[in-house]
Amino acid sequence: MKILYVSFGILPNRGAAAFVTESLANSFSREEMVVVGEQVLFEGRLQRSADLPRYYYIRTNLSYKGKGKRFTAFFRWLLFPYLLLRLQLIQQKEKCDYVLGTYPDNYYLLAAYLIAKWNRLPFSSYFHNTYLENRPKGFHRRFAAWVQPKVFAYSRYIFVMSEGMQAFYRARYPGALHQKFVPLIHTFDSYPPEREDDFDLVKERYDLVLMGNFNQSNIEATRRLINALKGNPRFRIKMITQVQKFLLRSRGVDVDAVNYLGFVPQESFFKEIQSCDFCVLTHGFTGGYSQVEYETIFPTRTIPFLISGLPVLAHTPPNAFLTRFLKEHDCAEVVEEASEEAIVGALERLVANPGRRRELVRRAQEVSKRFYAPRVAAFLKEKLAT
Repeated sequence: MKILYVSFGILPNRGAAAFVTESLANSFSREEMVVVGEQVLFEGRLQRSADLPRYYYIRTNLSYKGKGKRFTAFFRWLLFPYLLLRLQLIQQKEKCDYVLGTYPDNYYLLAAYLIAKWNRLPFSSYFHNTYLENRPKGFHRRFAAWVQPKVFAYSRYIFVMSEGMQAFYRARYPGALHQKFVPLIHTFDSYPPEREDDFDLVKERYDLVLMGNFNQSNIEATRRLINALKGNPRFRIKMITQVQKFLLRSRGVDVDAVNYLGFVPQESFFKEIQSCDFCVLTHGFTGGYSQVEYETIFPTRTIPFLISGLPVLAHTPPNAFLTRFLKEHDCAEVVEEASEEAIVGALERLVANPGRRRELVRRAQEVSKRFYAPRVAAFLKEKLAT
């Protein structure tokens, strides 16, 4: 079997989907997989080892370094026939006999589905987020209502990012679709250097690291956490993000209250994180997404936090799968109240209890083994072979 893995996000694209695609694909050989993704204007192409899958970049992105996509969406769809032609030629050249198409980009998902169907190839889909259920109304809702049933019906498996998504979809789609929903979790392909244990050291100031895109998935909780800690001399927040300062301000974030680091390259990523004392994971209680999206998504940044060697403080809503996961495995200190006082209280308790911090790190590293890419890739290979 040779898989045509179609995912709009591939490195050096900085979105979360690119890191998910890369870490999973890198556990396959060149004979087992080909990866096709989007070329971002004014961004380069990553050179990879010859024993890894071959990556093809397609120029369908018309935005400036991935920014302002909504303004170029119409023109991007005009390039859809070009995308289909390129996929068809790649499939024929590489002799791929299985297609795996990913969402959160309906453009590349639809293209992957069409190529599989036209060539009568087996096909599976991989949903990082909910699609139709997160489109409340209008044209986007109608388009999703046309695309999703077709993709679901033709998929041998509908891989989803978490057990929470699986439970939601199985309850929503009984009958023939029920058994198609299978969790295919986030992955990482290498561990960072082991961090020195300094938990017994009493400090005048503790550094916390926030990371992510800070959009509707978590912006409300992020604002509350920053507001809770700003002005407190004991804590400093470092923010790693590709989102520019003016956009964060427009989303209500007090950027002047944090140490804004911007985008940090992969080669220095863990060095920057491990210079801190705590990882802080924020997950929206409310916002512009559907309620089911908040209940089922599993943030990509969770995995690097779990393997960082730092204790994790998570500010997450009580009804979310992420909250249940973290509490079940006791791998993060969870604050599930929408309260600034509760955030400060939890952090103060962690500072006062180095044993608890050490235990959180131990349990986080233990649970992280399930996300190790070779293990996840072996599971995927087994499923696709059946």
